[in-house]
Amino acid sequence: MPLSAWVRQESGRGVVALSGELDIASASCLADAVGVALRGGRRDLVVDVARLGFCDSEGLEALLRIQDDVTGEGGTMTLTHVHGRIRRVMELTGLASAFTIVPEQRTAL
Repeated sequence: MPLSAWVRQESGRGVVALSGELDIASASCLADAVGVALRGGRRDLVVDVARLGFCDSEGLEALLRIQDDVTGEGGTMTLTHVHGRIRRVMELTGLASAFTIVPEQRTAL
């Protein structure tokens, strides 16, 4: 299933909600959505993965690059609704601790 990304603003931060598969073919879709979410000087980003069904190593790398970019500019990035396979892949790779993962919030679109 191709990646879909919805963007909105909430409490001064950009929110990107993902659905589908995050992999090498869809990483640019994520990057584009993040660019839209952070327009207008916003520095804080929430990535909602509630509807993300698959994320491979390239998808994780894309998330890490975005996090590095956001924090390098003085912002923050959090992941929310991390579940099932996505959580398991992050735990197996040791990357769960590399991200700020927050409990479910009212950010799903």
